[in-house]
Amino acid sequence: MSTLKNAYALLIGIGNDLPVTVKDAKAIYNILADEKLAGYPPENIILLTEKAATRQGILDAFDELIQKTAPSSSVMLFYSGHGGFYEPWKQFYLVPNNFDPVNYESTWVKAEELREKIAQIKSKRLIFFLDCCHAAGMTKSVENASTQNPEDHLDQADGLAQRIDDGQGMSIVSSCRENQLSYILEGDSNSLYTKCLIEVLKGKHKNHFDEPFVRISEVVQYIFKKVPERNPIQNPYANLQIYDDFILSSIPTNSKNIINQTVTAAIEADKSTQKELITVYKETETANNVILFVHGFSGDATESFGNIPNYLAKEKKLDGWDMFPLGYSKNVHPELGKSIWASKNDININTDYLKTSVKHKFGKYSRIAIVAHSLGGLVVQRAILDLDKSLRDKISHVFLFGTPNNGLKQSTKNNAWQTILKDLSKNAPFIKTLRNDWKQHFKSGYPFTLRVVSATHDEFVSTKSNFSAFNPEECVTVAGTHFSMVKQLKKDNDTYTLIKNTLTNNSFSNTYTSEEEINILLGQYNTVINKLLPIIEHIDKRGLEQLIFALEGMGRNEEALSLLKTHPLAKNNSNLLGILAGRYKRKYLNDFTSNDGNEALKFYSKALEIANENKNYDQIYYHAINLAFLNLLINQDYNQTKTYAQLAIDATEKIPLNTMWKLATLGEANLYLGDLETSKAYYAKASKMAGIREKISIHTNAFTAYTTMMNTENIDDEYIKFLKLKFLS
Repeated sequence: MSTLKNAYALLIGIGNDLPVTVKDAKAIYNILADEKLAGYPPENIILLTEKAATRQGILDAFDELIQKTAPSSSVMLFYSGHGGFYEPWKQFYLVPNNFDPVNYESTWVKAEELREKIAQIKSKRLIFFLDCCHAAGMTKSVENASTQNPEDHLDQADGLAQRIDDGQGMSIVSSCRENQLSYILEGDSNSLYTKCLIEVLKGKHKNHFDEPFVRISEVVQYIFKKVPERNPIQNPYANLQIYDDFILSSIPTNSKNIINQTVTAAIEADKSTQKELITVYKETETANNVILFVHGFSGDATESFGNIPNYLAKEKKLDGWDMFPLGYSKNVHPELGKSIWASKNDININTDYLKTSVKHKFGKYSRIAIVAHSLGGLVVQRAILDLDKSLRDKISHVFLFGTPNNGLKQSTKNNAWQTILKDLSKNAPFIKTLRNDWKQHFKSGYPFTLRVVSATHDEFVSTKSNFSAFNPEECVTVAGTHFSMVKQLKKDNDTYTLIKNTLTNNSFSNTYTSEEEINILLGQYNTVINKLLPIIEHIDKRGLEQLIFALEGMGRNEEALSLLKTHPLAKNNSNLLGILAGRYKRKYLNDFTSNDGNEALKFYSKALEIANENKNYDQIYYHAINLAFLNLLINQDYNQTKTYAQLAIDATEKIPLNTMWKLATLGEANLYLGDLETSKAYYAKASKMAGIREKISIHTNAFTAYTTMMNTENIDDEYIKFLKLKFLS
């Protein structure tokens, strides 16, 4: 009995001078139709090879697929054969079995025709695998690759993929990039690309199973990793706007370690009712300019930039500008999960997509402005450097918000984080090459307007990493945290004003960001002290917080503590102390400086003392769990860690409501007490209530604590995999 009853496939192997393409299509068919493997009903699979793979045969097969499928269906398209590009018409096309280079108009299949057919398929749960650009490369070993000349054949597979893309969430994965070939390794019977696809559809990549299926995100990750691993001169391409991380294949029934056999809900679930994927903010027929919003790896553009794109789209002064999001959709799962940080591989995938989009998808525009956030800023910088000069000259504005431009400071305190973030270290080849190339390319100045933006309370990216590679006149500070600086829901903020005024050639000055916060961020503590200390009796709670932090920054610790003890706003205010402790904790986790860690311990301890006196149980468990964490990391005092963990648990019992932070605290406290199953149960409940920012914060504490306690960096560790699944997926 077939498992995936609502899964459909159209598989095309052209044949002719490329007999391996027929083998490829048949090999995929054999996997999909096998009840013990993928489990597609045979009647749901259309296989076209050799003489059946004509222009009319291909178009008729699409019509059959259109009739058979429903909105809840999943659809896999596979094409193995030649692709072409007709220069006079700038026309991309597929080369059917009956293609005639003389009568090309009646025998080719144009990219636009494919896009129209795909648009008629009712389901958005669709992926298209393109194994094109074979040329001579299909019959040569990798050792001879350097002698091949791709200019005699289609050398823009990624361009063909973008012309087919309907922009509605269809996934497209092409076997190679521009000016590359698709190879077959010596001794193999399938192309390298198809060989990797076969492996992942069979579940060969798994040694641990959360479910007995292979989803689209796993397939894309495996192909992008394994193809260049085995042949460094072949790099796949993929678009990033994936509507749904749907099931593509079942795992063979004899696979071991399948931990969840409850399959019916996963198979039958109709995800077509999920939130609509946003692929455009504004598009007009006459616009000659475009703004691209490039987000980081923790979410999608809508979650990252809030209402800013919608407000800009309605701005009359920006008539003539179209606007699009760009980056992984929420249904794509990066290697490190939905986190602030990402692997070099994921950064490169996004870089390739941006470069290809500038050339093809957005090729009609004369000017391109790019608004980037977090690691999206690294993607943008690398892409700009790698563009041809003619395309680079189209870039008119670049905004880099909260980007670790100079990399992350290395620390010896936590080897697990070191391993994961090695590509982002300031001394890593990726960062060093990026900075050197940027400096060399733009040593005479920028051909575009550049704004590098830091947030006053960025808990992840230091001001030094953000600003140090740029001139002061290019740097701007706005209010907010790493996320809130760009996720603005109203117009009344400096981020929106900065983007709007810069694009419309108007001057910008901070209106909504306090001068004191900017000075503290930039280390100008004396300026803050000289302004606020003389009016100490009249400042509000925020002013007091800024003054205390400035005094601490200048080493005037006794004055700071005196204020905390005597000022009316600070007396018995454990929350204020917790805020200050949290700032030092974040600084400690950024560079693991012992002084910052000790300051965090001091303020959390004082805050806990006050909370105990006031019997404020919310504050007790909050400060206690932070002290448990810091005692583990700073002092390696496991007994103290367990003592504070138990104190946190006792305090939560006094709180009737199961809030998200209460549940997260119980998850962390039970981790410290060694009860991993109870810890997982509470963390699982907290994850259902947490937003992206909260999930990343919880994961950071839990992952750091667990890897420190267990002295392991194994990404296949059960608990580490659990944390990633619950908080970064």
